[in-house]
Amino acid sequence: MKKILCFVLAIVCLLAVAGCGGHAPQQAGAPVHKESHTEKVLRVGTDADYPPFEYYQESTKAFIGFDVELIQGVAREAGYSKVEFVDLEFNNLLPSLKDGQVDAVISCMNMTEERKKAADFTEPYLASSNVVVGAVDAQFGSADVMKGKRIAAEIGSIHEKQVKQYSDAVIETGGADEALKLVIDKKADYAVMDHYTARFFITNFYNGKLQIVATLPDESDNGIAIAVAKGNTTLLAQLNEGLKKYQAHASFHQLRNNYFGKLK
Repeated sequence: MKKILCFVLAIVCLLAVAGCGGHAPQQAGAPVHKESHTEKVLRVGTDADYPPFEYYQESTKAFIGFDVELIQGVAREAGYSKVEFVDLEFNNLLPSLKDGQVDAVISCMNMTEERKKAADFTEPYLASSNVVVGAVDAQFGSADVMKGKRIAAEIGSIHEKQVKQYSDAVIETGGADEALKLVIDKKADYAVMDHYTARFFITNFYNGKLQIVATLPDESDNGIAIAVAKGNTTLLAQLNEGLKKYQAHASFHQLRNNYFGKLK
């Protein structure tokens, strides 16, 4: 499965690179901040196990994914010459900002009110909605289909907290792929994740086996954004300006279409 996943991700990444002026993902590097007259480095924390947003490819020793390409474009527009990625567990991403391990965090992170207490966020770069994924023969409906059922969700994610209002049988997983495999193996009744990731996995790996059966609304969710340390207004302004400029480029829309198709 991992070999197939890496192959598909490599193809997606190549398409994205081709559509974005040939900017390949940066190589993995030590989280050391470097600045000189010719190089200005942005250290970025990410949980590189969440395709299609971020993923570390062993064969090329590179980070790939939508978030990877996006932050490189944003950083470039903000005046940075290089992005260094630091792979961290999702629960450690925001703490890594506070202790100075990284400058920014990008990891398909929903900008919730709770997270705003721990970090500052840029303007959202994607609107988000979370969905319930079940077997291909599962009944369509509302989020109430999860009541009393076994629900798989990534530990530390907004999804994990959301589903607890529907069921006490929540199975914590390390990522979306693991959650979906539990449904395939009938060890979970449903899996919950953002709709971009659900669509990616169903299309590429589980077509005819899994389907989206419901949308899980959350009024506290304000979109997906880049995080910086609380009070770092200078970097926040730089990234917001870089994001604004990058989103005005055709390359941003091409990048988004390459990974997710044309979004409404």
